[in-house]
Amino acid sequence: MKSCQRLGGLWVLLLSLWCQAVGAQNTNVAPLNDWNHHIHQRSEIIMGNSLGIHSQLRPLSHKDIVGYQELFQRWDPDRTPSQPVRTYHEGNARRTWNYNYVRIDYNDVDSSIHSKRPFAKFLYPKKDRSFLGHFYQTPANLWEVRTPNFYVNINPILHLKGSVERHNGVTHLRFLNRRGARIRGNIANRVYFYTDVIETQADFPTYINQRIERDYGVPSAGFFKQFDSSLNPEEDTSGIDYLLAQGYIGFDLLKNHIGVRLGHGQHFIGDGHRSLFLSDFSTNYFYLQLNTRVWKIHYQNIFAELIQNHGESIRAFDLALPKKYMAAHYLSINITRNFNIGLFESVIFSRGGQFDLQYLNPLIFYRSVEQAVGSPDNVVLGMSMKWNAFRTLSFYGQFLLDELSVGDLVRLGGGWWGNKFSAQAGVKYINAFKIDQLDLQAEFNISRPYTYTFRDSSANYTHYNQPLAHPLGANFYELIGIARYQLAPGMMLRAQVNYAVTGRDTLGSNWGSNASIGYNSRSAELNNYIGQGVTTRLFIAQLWWEYQVRHNLSLDAQLLYRREDADIDAFDGNTLMFSLGLRWNLAERMDDW
Repeated sequence: MKSCQRLGGLWVLLLSLWCQAVGAQNTNVAPLNDWNHHIHQRSEIIMGNSLGIHSQLRPLSHKDIVGYQELFQRWDPDRTPSQPVRTYHEGNARRTWNYNYVRIDYNDVDSSIHSKRPFAKFLYPKKDRSFLGHFYQTPANLWEVRTPNFYVNINPILHLKGSVERHNGVTHLRFLNRRGARIRGNIANRVYFYTDVIETQADFPTYINQRIERDYGVPSAGFFKQFDSSLNPEEDTSGIDYLLAQGYIGFDLLKNHIGVRLGHGQHFIGDGHRSLFLSDFSTNYFYLQLNTRVWKIHYQNIFAELIQNHGESIRAFDLALPKKYMAAHYLSINITRNFNIGLFESVIFSRGGQFDLQYLNPLIFYRSVEQAVGSPDNVVLGMSMKWNAFRTLSFYGQFLLDELSVGDLVRLGGGWWGNKFSAQAGVKYINAFKIDQLDLQAEFNISRPYTYTFRDSSANYTHYNQPLAHPLGANFYELIGIARYQLAPGMMLRAQVNYAVTGRDTLGSNWGSNASIGYNSRSAELNNYIGQGVTTRLFIAQLWWEYQVRHNLSLDAQLLYRREDADIDAFDGNTLMFSLGLRWNLAERMDDW
């Protein structure tokens, strides 16, 4: 019992909600910002990375998370955990579920299990069968089919949220309405698939509407249509309507070692709240992904098709938008159970709508290819590290180099526009001050002006006018503090504070914050510094409460305060917002930028 408390058994309860129902299949835990990724990372800090999982490559797979759950069930905090037996496959064995939704065999069921949760007792009056017949045979899935060589489940998606926003002294009513469905499954435990489709109508807070107006796309969604919102009929702003879908099919070329995935979605590379390499801020994109796992190494290749930047015409119908492409690879090495380093390289390019086949080589150094074809492309290099220490702390960081000329740095000083790089440093403190379930995190991010930019939109580090890395683009420094606490089983509390300084552009200027603008239009050659342009200080404080009523059905409450204090008063903004929501099979997205 003590070991369960030290690890945080209540966190592992939530961890099991997504992965237990799918068993052997190697689909992802979606979405990228799901609570399960934090739960996995805290488990890794406490127990050590005995399974050799590379948690900075998100989304994590169900197979990896099941492995950690099984490790937890026999973990002894007073000794170094040995390499566990990896038993992922369910075979033909049928399972039932206890009131905490942890998988157990039929023979282990007793009458006391279901009596502890009234809803479980109501839904499963006969302990092993739902009174709904073919529906909810397990708490995780509305409908599922399980045979020796085929598994599939289908679940609805629903998110309803209402908000009251007070922006610059004016009160607005806001809403979010998302509906959809998700299908997940596998064939013979070798071919796995996933798809979801979500229809959304929303009237977003003012600061999100301002970003939509600037980028001609909804953050993480892209294309949208407008409609008149009846909640605020006196306003000029309109509601936003968009359809978003993602999906993939994957298979193993060499079991447990080499996998291939073809899909439409997002990726996240990093251990922090932000990623300076590749994040989930931009909308979905088409990709081919290769994963190679050997010894202590996980090597991932991503080949993606992106959309070049446009103005208002990006939302026009019957228009084939110009394409650009990304080839990226990340080499992750677990030096020890608690120390990891990673090497990242990415290139963005355009060949008039054609993919340059030279970049398909999964092992090549992209910079050498880029030089061989005449240096027309945008290459960035990165390095990351993570050290888990004392079963309570995790230190992590990233460094990304876009361009650096040492000679010009010495001759012209550090303000030359071409010295472009970003850096991150962070720490996580698990069970802080010996308080079970209290997790703290502090993170610092910095990015020089014009980082991620190219001479035009054919190779800048964006997709659909949205940054592929940090939401603020470049020309900023940022400090983030996060506290997570589990108040009771299924009840989570999260507090977060952001402070950032960035430089905004005025009409016709380019001070290096917006990666969608080519650097040929830069406003300064020398004496560039972080925060140049219209210096803006951004402060965000938010408190988020979640209670999981039943499996994957949650009630939310959020209080957000956001203030922008700029050197030009017209850019100032002051927002206070309170929200209530209901989510079913969907994670909350925190727009903290």
